[in-house]
Amino acid sequence: MKSFIALLLVFVFIVLDSCMTTKRMNVMFASVNNNVCRRLTGKVVVYAVFVDSKETKPWTDYDIKTTMDSLRKGMDWVELQAKKDSIPLEIQVECNRKNNGIVPIYQEFSKKTLSATLCKKPLYSGVRDLQKWADKIAIEAGKNLPKDTSKVVKTKVKTSDRERLIARLRAIHRTDNIALMYLINNYHTDEMSLTLDANSNFNVEFCIVSYKYPSVFAHEFLHLFGAWDLYITPFDSKRKAIKRKKVAMELFPNEVMAFAYRNLESLEISPFTKYTIGWSKELDQKYANAILGKRLRPVRY
Repeated sequence: MKSFIALLLVFVFIVLDSCMTTKRMNVMFASVNNNVCRRLTGKVVVYAVFVDSKETKPWTDYDIKTTMDSLRKGMDWVELQAKKDSIPLEIQVECNRKNNGIVPIYQEFSKKTLSATLCKKPLYSGVRDLQKWADKIAIEAGKNLPKDTSKVVKTKVKTSDRERLIARLRAIHRTDNIALMYLINNYHTDEMSLTLDANSNFNVEFCIVSYKYPSVFAHEFLHLFGAWDLYITPFDSKRKAIKRKKVAMELFPNEVMAFAYRNLESLEISPFTKYTIGWSKELDQKYANAILGKRLRPVRY
């Protein structure tokens, strides 16, 4: 696994960890019934936006086609896992189009690359820059959407950021669950993929994916709906946290949230992850004790 890839969603869990370790009470996982990606059930639209920049390889027709194929394969796999658990789920994959074709949107990162932008000091500044980056792209993506003729949204709005883009997509597709993905072409470089704002009630969550592995698409998609990383990241500095991650990887040797770069067909969604995304109403106490520790007592949804 490449060095920067291990940063998937770490910022979400830094916030979660700092909040959770100070409380001795029942804690409901924040991303269930939260923000745009509420609970992974019913109709979900994945809206993919291809993004170009100087530091990434330009999107060719072949790159776009193979990436869309991998994205659909990842979503088909998630649907199959839901079917096995009798969870009603329909995932529709859409992307930013112009004149009946997919045209990437050009937008530079503030520090040239995704990883350099995210890791600039202080850390919150890098996250803020990526949020601004995502908002600028959302403005351009919104310009390519059909005119608002629906009766779902009574007040027509001008798309100016992620929130307004999501509002238009909800109206067009008639669903609340919109999963926003930004795709950058770093397939042959050492880069990261990540999800931001999945723990926020104020900012629309989104993910940035650098690679075209179906398993990575499934991994990031599940993050949007509340799934936790179950592998050891560079930000897991506490001994107990590292130990719990090791236990999780032993308990779930085929978990998609722990081994995202394996063949997708060899992976599965563990009971722990099913709880975090709302597919299970409660978490088995043995998993709660092993992964969450004594301070956290998961609630029943």
